[in-house]
Amino acid sequence: MALHLDPEQEDMSLVTSICSREDVLYSWRNTLLACVDGVPAGLCLCYDGKDYHETRIRTFQLFSEGKEGEEDDMDLANMEDETGPGEYYIDSLAVMPEFRRQGIARQLMLAQLEIGRKMGLTKATLLVDPDNPSAQSLYRQCGFEHDREIYAFGQIYWKWEVNLSAVQDR
Repeated sequence: MALHLDPEQEDMSLVTSICSREDVLYSWRNTLLACVDGVPAGLCLCYDGKDYHETRIRTFQLFSEGKEGEEDDMDLANMEDETGPGEYYIDSLAVMPEFRRQGIARQLMLAQLEIGRKMGLTKATLLVDPDNPSAQSLYRQCGFEHDREIYAFGQIYWKWEVNLSAVQDR
């Protein structure tokens, strides 16, 4: 979902092979999975932003190599970084449609924020689409506040942040 791919319509073997690695943004190591009665219901993917730039280049290079013949017009090397050193970055949060509105996204988010706090990081950040009020509401409930605008992946996002020391009381 976070990559805007439809597993019903696309071959997911490339995504699976990339996510199986440990040196990419979307590594399984960065992912917290929620299951309901043994069924995957949602995930939250987060990481320390310290090596973001180099890891982003590597990750999307692997995607480009796997999709030879398709044009990629994004200049990833010169695009503004979503995160950086000292930030616990909430990259992706997704809940399967049949499990939405059950508090799973909030539980995943709060669990990941606690992980970031235990890592010794002082703030968490994320990007949110300005046209997604549902996500904005969830992030506000978790303590996030609007910081600034950022242009990434061809569109404007709002960058939000939260002080991780304040999260434990939520």
